[in-house]
Amino acid sequence: MIASITCAIYIRKSREDKDKPSHRLTVQREQLPAHAASQGWAYSVYDDGHASAARGKVDSLKERSRLEADIRAGKIGIILTIELSRLSRDDSLQDYVAWLHLCAEHRVKLATMSRTLDPSQHSDWMLLLMEGGFSSVEMRVLQSRMAEGRAQALQTGKFLGGQLPPPYIYGRAKNAPVVDPEALERMRQLWHLAETKSTRQVAEELKVPLITIRRAISDQRLLFCQAKRPGPTGTLIDCEWEPCLTEEQAERIRANRSGRLSSGSRRIYGGLLSNLGLFQCGYCGRSIRAWTNSRRRKDGSRLDYYGCKANELKRTCPDSRMISQEAINERVITNVLGTLSDTAMLRESWLASQKQDGQEEQLTDLERQGRKLQEKKQRLVAAVVEGVLNFTDAKAQREELDAAIAATEQARQSILRCQREEPDWEALALMRDQFGDLEEAERRQMITLVVKNIRMFASYLIIEYLLPRGPAGEMTSRVHLPPPAKTGPKVYKDKT
Repeated sequence: MIASITCAIYIRKSREDKDKPSHRLTVQREQLPAHAASQGWAYSVYDDGHASAARGKVDSLKERSRLEADIRAGKIGIILTIELSRLSRDDSLQDYVAWLHLCAEHRVKLATMSRTLDPSQHSDWMLLLMEGGFSSVEMRVLQSRMAEGRAQALQTGKFLGGQLPPPYIYGRAKNAPVVDPEALERMRQLWHLAETKSTRQVAEELKVPLITIRRAISDQRLLFCQAKRPGPTGTLIDCEWEPCLTEEQAERIRANRSGRLSSGSRRIYGGLLSNLGLFQCGYCGRSIRAWTNSRRRKDGSRLDYYGCKANELKRTCPDSRMISQEAINERVITNVLGTLSDTAMLRESWLASQKQDGQEEQLTDLERQGRKLQEKKQRLVAAVVEGVLNFTDAKAQREELDAAIAATEQARQSILRCQREEPDWEALALMRDQFGDLEEAERRQMITLVVKNIRMFASYLIIEYLLPRGPAGEMTSRVHLPPPAKTGPKVYKDKT
């Protein structure tokens, strides 16, 4: 039954600060292989390093997933760990018990350096369940203490981590936010404009996305820059970092923001993704438009759809189909926010892609070529003036040079148009609840900042991004759509 691998050594240590060396992790990596060798076991190491095995985080345990696959393939006879809680730290015991069942089903024993237990034996099963119960209780106690400590830190104004808004950066010496002088000058300019101008006017003057301005003058950000946070009873708590915004200026910004009426502009789109110039039919290439179902459901609601524009009068794109806006919007938003979940990784991928394009070298070559052509043209003019060439002969050569100079400049401008400024990563770092707080126009703008094109097919979407989604440089994502309903809408009415 056992193939080439007899013993699996599983190593894991959970800790928030993963950069510092861990003595406990070193002990596992040194002592467990030595113990397996002393027992005469052929072994293979599955090392997840610093990772959490708590509920909701086990998907990141890649080595544990590989271990599970090898167990199911019949390659493992015994699992050796420093303690059994390394395999699972689930406070609900569901994941832990699932592992016991897996090991019992495939006759895999569980071992530490002091004992070996067989989950297929009733007595050992009971011991394993008791040990898992103790681990679960310990986990709950730790979680309770951590929650109490966090609540206490909130009350005393301690910094609890997370992404810092400008003009703050993390100061390792103080272990708290500190003010970046350069970013402070930019924010002071933004705050000064926000006292008297609308967010749209500020965004246009500073040439930044509208969402950046809205987030910068939100109540939460203004409080953070005053070094305050709201307490549980509604009172404000003074925090440990240095304030960089006065209460008077923050109040003027709030008053200007709340005193402005809505522009009341006419809504020119029928759906979140329509009329953005990026949503197209995957079959015929025409734009996808919003459709309104004139029939209401029993609860009074109405289901709106996306569909190919080619089907406005006749069904000239038969492969396409109507798909509810709700289903597509939800999937696109989930994919976009998932892509933006790690802006640090996105920035590294973006910078790497800029270097790989070789555009700087191309621009340098084109500029050098343009200078040489200009010099050649000047020498030609000088030759005509000095009488070395007659005007008729020089005219043809000059026309050739002018054409070459124009072609070089056109190529240079084409590259410059393709070059994108570095995205505003702080503006793109949105969580799901923050995205839900935005107005629909702001959500639409957010999507256009990262999405280049969306092609809709009958059963899936292809989303093409403006920036690499990972270190491999992939720019597209495939999103599956729900299957067609048995009965669809019969009558459509233009929403716009």
